[in-house]
Amino acid sequence: MRLSRNASLILTVALTLIAGVAWGAVPSTCAPPSGFKDTPHPAIAPIDQLVSHTEEVIVNRSLDEVLAEGARTPLNQAIRKSNSLPGVSGTYALTSGDFGKPGSRRLVCLTDGSTTEEEVLEKSRDKNSAQFRYVVWNYTTEKARPILYGVGHFVWTDLGNGSTGVRWTYSFQLNRQRFPGYMGSFGDFLFRVGFLDREYAQMMRRTLGKE
Repeated sequence: MRLSRNASLILTVALTLIAGVAWGAVPSTCAPPSGFKDTPHPAIAPIDQLVSHTEEVIVNRSLDEVLAEGARTPLNQAIRKSNSLPGVSGTYALTSGDFGKPGSRRLVCLTDGSTTEEEVLEKSRDKNSAQFRYVVWNYTTEKARPILYGVGHFVWTDLGNGSTGVRWTYSFQLNRQRFPGYMGSFGDFLFRVGFLDREYAQMMRRTLGKE
């Protein structure tokens, strides 16, 4: 699927469970809630042990243009919420310096009053491609009770002729002490068909401009 120049405006570096990660700052009054504890992210399992969903799109803009737009676009404008998932109301830096460097971490406030933490794991760029990988954890939204953490991975590829391929994979580790995680692989299947491939996939497609 190819997107027009205008539609590609919403392509940023994005996402949490309910929203996402982006390099652009969000002007807001987001602040740590009462009792908040900034904890290290959980140990991350190999992707083949997680429950994943991937969306891809081709944008009619160069790789440089797509990445520059992502750096300028605030997170709350980049993420297109689904019918049932809240959007982003603001962010709060938990480490010094700009968010986007590996190890940088921030709190994300969502429009339902909940929060989550995210940290950059990888950011790289060469002549023909770029990658951005991040982990999200410490969810307070009721919607995320089954989830221990999520890992987002963006890959941008220069396709030539002013076009860029965008691949976004989001992977979740379920909490094995809660439903459906305690059901093992069958619980992973239920999570995939009941949420990841439906509500969450809809949010990913809307963020990429596919809906």
